[in-house]
Amino acid sequence: MANLAHSLRLRLLAATVMLVALALGAAALAFEQVARRVVTEAVEDHLSARAREVQEAVRRFQRERALTVRNWAESEAMQLTLDSGDPKFAEDYLRRLIQEQGGSIAAAALVGPEASMLAGVRAGKTGEKRGTALAAQRGRTLRTTEIDSALEGADLSVVLGKLATVDAEGGDEPVVVVTLPVKDFASDVVGAFVAALSTRSMSRLLAEINGDDTGLVPVVHDASHALVLTPPGVSAADYAPLVAGDGKPGALERLAGPGGAPALAVRTGPAAEAPGWSSAMVTPEKTAYGQLVSLRLLLGGLYLIVLLAAAVASVWALRAAARPLADVTTSMSRVAGGDLSTRLPDVYADELGHLVRSFNTMVSEVSRSRDELQRTEALRKEVQIAHRIQTAILPNSPAVPGYEVAARMKPAEDVGGDLYDVLAFPDTFWILIGDVSGHGINSGLVMMMAQAAAYSAIADDPHCRPRDVITAVNRVIHENVRMRMGRDDYLTLMALRHMGDGRFVCAGAHQPVFVARTGGRVDVLEPAGPWVGITQDVGAVVERELQVGRGDVLCLITDGVVEATSAAGELFGEDRLTELLATTGQATASQVLGTIFERAEGFMGAQADDMTAVVLRRKHDNHQ
Repeated sequence: MANLAHSLRLRLLAATVMLVALALGAAALAFEQVARRVVTEAVEDHLSARAREVQEAVRRFQRERALTVRNWAESEAMQLTLDSGDPKFAEDYLRRLIQEQGGSIAAAALVGPEASMLAGVRAGKTGEKRGTALAAQRGRTLRTTEIDSALEGADLSVVLGKLATVDAEGGDEPVVVVTLPVKDFASDVVGAFVAALSTRSMSRLLAEINGDDTGLVPVVHDASHALVLTPPGVSAADYAPLVAGDGKPGALERLAGPGGAPALAVRTGPAAEAPGWSSAMVTPEKTAYGQLVSLRLLLGGLYLIVLLAAAVASVWALRAAARPLADVTTSMSRVAGGDLSTRLPDVYADELGHLVRSFNTMVSEVSRSRDELQRTEALRKEVQIAHRIQTAILPNSPAVPGYEVAARMKPAEDVGGDLYDVLAFPDTFWILIGDVSGHGINSGLVMMMAQAAAYSAIADDPHCRPRDVITAVNRVIHENVRMRMGRDDYLTLMALRHMGDGRFVCAGAHQPVFVARTGGRVDVLEPAGPWVGITQDVGAVVERELQVGRGDVLCLITDGVVEATSAAGELFGEDRLTELLATTGQATASQVLGTIFERAEGFMGAQADDMTAVVLRRKHDNHQ
């Protein structure tokens, strides 16, 4: 002690040691508080983001399956079963498609106007190619509030229920029941469609979202807490009391987890759509604050070491910390030069490890985005080529003796499913107009098949009957589309042949034929059928005749014109078209065509279907 009192070096050493010790102690306490706050905020942000991610994934899962169910309900197979009473149309269609859902839709049923099951299907076992038809349950009454509402015209409804609601052998397994009306082509309710979404698939979805992050447990429940979902292998009963409280959405909560161990959780508010899914992301408090425990031990060790080797430790720490940053800088330079194959070794832990993994993820996403951009550009060029091909095969400036001719097709997408053609021969001419179900590239392909088949039949014998053309096209479309391609596309086609002196013979099923007379009267000729491509044999095709006088206007359209829909949901309709044609007066065919498209386009909100029209005006003089 005497030496300490008289030795300046020892006093300075002692003072330095005391100051360093005090500084380290104060720094350790401050660092502990700051680190705990930062970790708490990070845990809250991470749990909140993951909880929202889980909720959005479950909502997206439900929306996508509900859209799939709506598409099934609106399919042609449902209409065929309702019209014919034969369940095979709906069951064959559903047996194939339900298995493609990977078990996410457990069962589905088509219900008739009297709430009896007309057709039903349950998902088959894993590995089976088709689902199982509920043949023994046909005729069973499915009477629920949602089905009754759907039969009265109510739109899609989503409620929690039991699988037995749809499949009598399904038992009490909880499912999400989706119900919506089935409407015919006149938008009248003719039945209902009900499907059961598997909650087991939702549990598997939670496991997929969670991935390898075993420290987190996603929990999902409905607004009434009647159903609690957790990943497979995690007991939902252990977490049901945890999420039953009224916590504030988005705020970090400290709760009693399974076994009474403290846990941290962040929950979301209920979703707007039924059944009001809420999600919570739960993690043991020990796991969340595990880094703080390690940090305390590290600080204790540093506290003892820094008094003797602060400088050495600092230099070593700085060099060690700078090494991965130098690797990141080098790799970023490679990425900037276009090398997207570079990756950093995943050998670091803590924040540096997160930095390395984030960098590798960023480079992978950039590489994937570049590849997708290249594929998108290639697809865009292919669609442009298909559009040019389709446009090229349409008649260029069609003309026939004694008539003014104007025609136009406006596809809803780059490639349309409408067709028209004007085929002129020395002593007759033909007009074709049709519409393939749907629109896009597939419909465009079917359209070109139909146009080629019709041209071949007419070119072989320009004096054949229109019914022969319809039969020939049906044979080609049914063989190619139904039998070889395995698709459900069909075609409405009208074929008209000019017999001379304004007399036409037509056959086929499409939109009505409009004839605007010179006196202002408009005659409407309804089509007699049939549709093309649905069956192998169309039977006896009915032909009809019509007479076009001098100065009269003959107008042929596809459904995209009369079904153009305003922003308020109102159809353009045949009445508006009839009124328009009644006022054509002495307008040319081109002027009439332009007026039709101008009125329809001004009326509709957004184009949802291909629009095609062909207008012929018989001249007063054949030499005009």
